[in-house]
Amino acid sequence: MPLKLRPATEADAPALTDILHRAKASWGYPEEKMAEFRDYWRISEATIQSLTLTVAERDGQPIAFSGLSPQSEDTLLVDFLFVAPEAQRQGIGDLLLKRAEDHAHRQGLSRLYLESDANAGPFYEKRGFRTMATRPSEMSPGKEIPLMEKPLAPAVYRVEALNIEVSDKPWAFETKHADAIDAYFEEARKRIPMLWNGRTMKLTGFEFKDGTFNGTCAECSFAAFLAWRDWGAPDASSFNLFGSAILRSAEGALLYGVMSRKTATAGMIYPPGGNLDPTDLTEDGKVDVVGAIYRELEEETGLKRDEVQPAELLVTFDGWRISIGQVMDVPRLAEELRTEILRFSEASEEQELADMRIIRTRADLEDSAIVPYARSLGKYLLP
Repeated sequence: MPLKLRPATEADAPALTDILHRAKASWGYPEEKMAEFRDYWRISEATIQSLTLTVAERDGQPIAFSGLSPQSEDTLLVDFLFVAPEAQRQGIGDLLLKRAEDHAHRQGLSRLYLESDANAGPFYEKRGFRTMATRPSEMSPGKEIPLMEKPLAPAVYRVEALNIEVSDKPWAFETKHADAIDAYFEEARKRIPMLWNGRTMKLTGFEFKDGTFNGTCAECSFAAFLAWRDWGAPDASSFNLFGSAILRSAEGALLYGVMSRKTATAGMIYPPGGNLDPTDLTEDGKVDVVGAIYRELEEETGLKRDEVQPAELLVTFDGWRISIGQVMDVPRLAEELRTEILRFSEASEEQELADMRIIRTRADLEDSAIVPYARSLGKYLLP
């Protein structure tokens, strides 16, 4: 069965306490120290209510967890990160730490902070943490506990060039979990009958350096992507790369779509755009992200390429989501543009948009339905 990430519930308290105790003991602490630790440290229902706890489970059984809380106006505290001994050295701790970074970005925070186990400092150092100070370890007299931080990189950058190839190999996640994916998609279609299991592409590796985005995509089914997304993106080597049409009106407002209940992202607010199709290719066989953006622009809004003026090309990193966004200046007022787009959407068969949200100031980005990458884009573009 595939690994899945999910929010903790109060019913998880005993299982998470067991993981906490066994993971701590795996460092080889003396039994008298572990007895004191077990008496003092437990995951209670109150702990679950007060922190953002994420559970990693396999076959429905918790095998690891993380616990997060805001420490200050710019810092996220990693209170807990524990992996059961039988699940260690499988990349699960690394995955939970990456999702902690994602959570920090979503909250608009720019720094992670944690107090490491006396033995775990090298694990965190390899993942970009640095030791700020130390304090004596109560579990290992004579050893020091590292107090560590990791500054987080900005989310949005300008793109000068794209170079994304298509792999001839299938997406490993889909191949490995084909039966579970099929079963999950059938259940999803019962909730959203309009879901269509078409073909798309997912990013399986990339490098962004000096304004150039290099990467490789693998073709997969929409069902595989949906399962991967809803299971907490458990394959940390893969990303959802997609294009975004960032519409900017004559007076400088941004226009984001409010997705209709007929879509898999109902109620969410973000720029028009969507997944990459296997047909979104240049003449030399590379992934044509910009071409895909203009295709989605016309399909969702009715606007054609010659009706907009391209401005900067941006990449926005949002955990397992990566948006390549083309800013498009439209010589029309925001209200006029909104009315035109909604008229088109209402007349279309798909009716993907329930509304168009006009974003004039940063205060308009506070709606929790605006997805994190769209909020980051707005903060980058608006004064």
